[in-house]
Amino acid sequence: MAGKKTVALFGATGPTGKHLIEEALNQGYALSVYTRDGSKLAAFAGRIDIVVGDLQDQRAIATCVQGADAVISALGPNSLRTQGDKPVMRGLANIMAAMKHAGVRRLIQISTAAYRDPKDGFALNTRASALLFKLIARKGYEDIQATGELIANSDLDWTLVRIPNLKDGPASGGVDVGWYGKTPLGMKLSRGNLAKFLVDQVTDRQFVRAAPGVANH
Repeated sequence: MAGKKTVALFGATGPTGKHLIEEALNQGYALSVYTRDGSKLAAFAGRIDIVVGDLQDQRAIATCVQGADAVISALGPNSLRTQGDKPVMRGLANIMAAMKHAGVRRLIQISTAAYRDPKDGFALNTRASALLFKLIARKGYEDIQATGELIANSDLDWTLVRIPNLKDGPASGGVDVGWYGKTPLGMKLSRGNLAKFLVDQVTDRQFVRAAPGVANH
């Protein structure tokens, strides 16, 4: 696919993944998509490169990342809940090592309000929802925090996209972006709007080395 920029996608077989793949294809990117089960991407056969492996398979991760202009990760605790302690953070450590080896600088990762950014103010509804998540799923909460810290302390050109509750729906074009406690941010985001925002970050430099919150307008 000469001339096309390539994006490596991780976590793209979950509910958001279909939106993410379609958005990236619509924006003209070539895609290298990482999955444990290639059959989950059968609908996109011939339109994307599929790399099969788990998050401990450093050789397969390196294959997926090689030649990419950016990496987008939709990995989260929900899809990896059975895989021991901090599976997302451990997986990202392997992905980031492969990126550094391949000279890939741009990393876009989904996060939540469980990760606090220094630019945040105090937002009661966001803190309440994060603390409720901590009570219900402490391991997932700690994994999101640890993953955010790992990425924020790296020297990559990273963006952490912090999201509220996701709902199915297309991209409506309307999102609010900012920092909790300083920007009015709602508690819902459509998967289509999330996918568009994530793919837009491949070339948008506004939020490099930042962790904005995103919600439906």
